[in-house]
Amino acid sequence: MKSALLLSALASLAVLAAPAWADGQEENAAPQGAARPARLIAFTGEQELLKESSRLRVWRSDLDYTLAVDPAGRPTHCELTVKFRMSYVNDRLCSVLLRTHSFEPAHDASGTAIEGTYAGHLNYLEMRAKG
Repeated sequence: MKSALLLSALASLAVLAAPAWADGQEENAAPQGAARPARLIAFTGEQELLKESSRLRVWRSDLDYTLAVDPAGRPTHCELTVKFRMSYVNDRLCSVLLRTHSFEPAHDASGTAIEGTYAGHLNYLEMRAKG
């Protein structure tokens, strides 16, 4: 009885969380006072990220990260949500993410391009399936 109740609760939680992850990317909030957050134009680094991850022996199923985006739409800083013990692994994965993302910059309420952030989620199984 307890296990059925727990299973039901977990299923309900999964249904509630599914829309936020439906397109493979997390929801991105606008910076304070912004009318529109940074918007992903393209991510072209799936194969490069898979190769680098393999070289580094990354054994995770998902990679969550946040990129800072300048007013020109270029990513300028990367932060992995769950860091690896070895900092060079974080640096090398972030290097690929910074090189292979392109954005439309965030805009404030008056339409001026401003710095923003982008939170992303990548699933290794999905990337391998595309390759």
